Amino acid sequence: MFQCKKYLIVILSSLLLSCGGSGGGGTDEVIYQQNKFVHELLLDRYLWYTEVDPEIDYANFNSPEETLDFLRYETLDRFSYIADASTFDSLFEDGQYLGYGFSYYKENDGTVPLKFVYDDSPAGRAGLQRGDMIISINRELVEHISTTSWDDVFGPAEEGYPVFLVVQKKNGDRVGINMEKAIVNINTVLAYSVIDNGPDKVGYMAFKSFLGTSDQEFIDVFSLFQTEGVNKMVLDLRYNGGGRVSVAQNLASYMVPTTSSTDLFALLKQNDKHQDLNYSYYFKTMVNELDLDRVVVITSGSTASASEMVINGLKPFVDVKTVGNKTYGKPVGMNPVEFDDKVILPITFATYNQDGEGEYFNGIPYDCFVRDDLNSAFGDPEEGMLAEALVVSQNGLCSATKSAQKSNNERPVETSYSLQAIIGAQ
Repeated sequence: MFQCKKYLIVILSSLLLSCGGSGGGGTDEVIYQQNKFVHELLLDRYLWYTEVDPEIDYANFNSPEETLDFLRYETLDRFSYIADASTFDSLFEDGQYLGYGFSYYKENDGTVPLKFVYDDSPAGRAGLQRGDMIISINRELVEHISTTSWDDVFGPAEEGYPVFLVVQKKNGDRVGINMEKAIVNINTVLAYSVIDNGPDKVGYMAFKSFLGTSDQEFIDVFSLFQTEGVNKMVLDLRYNGGGRVSVAQNLASYMVPTTSSTDLFALLKQNDKHQDLNYSYYFKTMVNELDLDRVVVITSGSTASASEMVINGLKPFVDVKTVGNKTYGKPVGMNPVEFDDKVILPITFATYNQDGEGEYFNGIPYDCFVRDDLNSAFGDPEEGMLAEALVVSQNGLCSATKSAQKSNNERPVETSYSLQAIIGAQ
């Protein structure tokens, strides 16, 4: 999760002027100055600045990324990273990235099913769907692709770069698909619907990322929910790696009708050098906000950052249950800062809800364990996670079979954090 980049650029303008930029020197000098900038920024704004080595030789590091990796507080920080500035801006401002537009799992049995497909993407236009199985990539069977080769199998970040997939559809048919990398327009709402669940009208929304474009998508979703008289909600965040705090604030506000201007969604606490920069996000009055008595959140190890903030921020105000698996564990966030053609996202704040709860570095635990069911579409009441969420939505308790299950057979997730956690797709 992060606050607006422009906000931080203003408050750190003096630091940027003294440390950023290449100064017109050669490559070594540029990297030296970038390394110096990263070090000085961490000593000032990093949440764990006391854990940063105060004296390093900038010439010993080949890149600012290498410098950051060396300086990070390894005990808690698996989150801070550096990204390309234009890629960062395109993603968070415009909801765009360069790719094919599909996400996949590599299962233990060697199969590679698709998790989801973005609508306005090469994959979406080719007809790929959740549950389709990749059989081969560029005529190489997926079971023959080594673990290290998977990092490069889809090629460089180059518009027009081709790939040929053989995919097995859910009906058993195998089809060959040619695609080229192109600009993907992310639909952050993957699916939404209203489900009759006994006496309840349940609003279901599968939500992928908290981007600048998400608020416009919320308008149609919650207009439908309000019109249909939704009184409970299932919020599917199983693949949501986070994004903007302000979008998380808006989403949560749709689910908690504001009764007081002091209803705190999240407090962002900076390090002790910058307590003046602490910031409180309060629940807002939203058009088409819902009056809910329970929210069930579908979670997994990929549910991170702003997603976890929504769960934590709702808890003091509405009955929140979690179905799936424990979350990633990122109760901290970043203020992005641009330097040269890069943007650095160091951890600069910790987040807390109205009751002062936070610090869930081990993840937010699940109430009912359910494994992701890739054989069913989002919003299908028979899909494993959603089926259990509907049970919990109605009575607040896990079904008998789920309450006894544990998460030892859940799919592994990445340990590090990056832009890829937000995009979540090729």
